Amino acid sequence: MDTVLLKNATSKIGKILKGYREKTRQNQSDVAVKASISVSMLSQIERGIVAPSIETLMQVCFAIGLEPADLFKRLSTERPVRIHHCGERLTMVNGGVTYEQLMVNTKGPYQAEMFILIVEQGDKTTLSTSHDGVEMGYVLGGSAILTIDNVDYPIREGDSVYFNSQLTHQIYNNGDKEFKAVWSISPPHVDYFSSFEEHGAPES
Repeated sequence: MDTVLLKNATSKIGKILKGYREKTRQNQSDVAVKASISVSMLSQIERGIVAPSIETLMQVCFAIGLEPADLFKRLSTERPVRIHHCGERLTMVNGGVTYEQLMVNTKGPYQAEMFILIVEQGDKTTLSTSHDGVEMGYVLGGSAILTIDNVDYPIREGDSVYFNSQLTHQIYNNGDKEFKAVWSISPPHVDYFSSFEEHGAPES
């Protein structure tokens, strides 16, 4: 592992552990006893001086009530800001339905995906039977029928929608021109742009 990355991770681990310890109103002595390490060792870990072993790290996490998995999520090296320029975004076409991925985040507790959805006149999206999460959309142009749990909802330019993704849903363009909307799914149903050929078109 890169020395700089390791040093940064060690420092970040220390800050996170210290923050959780203080949140639980425990002093270093309390946590050190529970984790079966010395107060000096805990102090060095919290200051980012020492990189703890996996065993020690887990013992300290359990002592302060922090799930190790949550700790590692916080250590993600993902860039805090990502920009996808026009013409550089992934696009998939399935018949008369086009999906252009604007942005996706599949890491951490706040997972979501946003894309441009275009449905040509007379076409429809794949019927989605059920998946966890929620969906939201804003219609940029055209009109369509949004069918949710066998109930039809007419939507047109300027409308915004929200629904539980566990309900069956489908969009049918019954208008006289293409239907275009910005759509968001949280959490992402499937990373369909990386596995489009395997899974087929996304369900929206």
